Amino acid sequence: MATKQRDIVQVKNPVTQRYVKIDRTEGRIISHKKSEGPYKGVPVARKSKK
Repeated sequence: MATKQRDIVQVKNPVTQRYVKIDRTEGRIISHKKSEGPYKGVPVARKSKK
């Protein structure tokens, strides 16, 4: 049985200074991190150049 791969990235919340995981296919926040530092194995979203 094949599982659907979701496009998940992490970004830093500038207000709380903590990382949050975002599902880009649905546009939803999945979870937020209580401890400091980024999630392991989750790519950090970068700003796109215009």
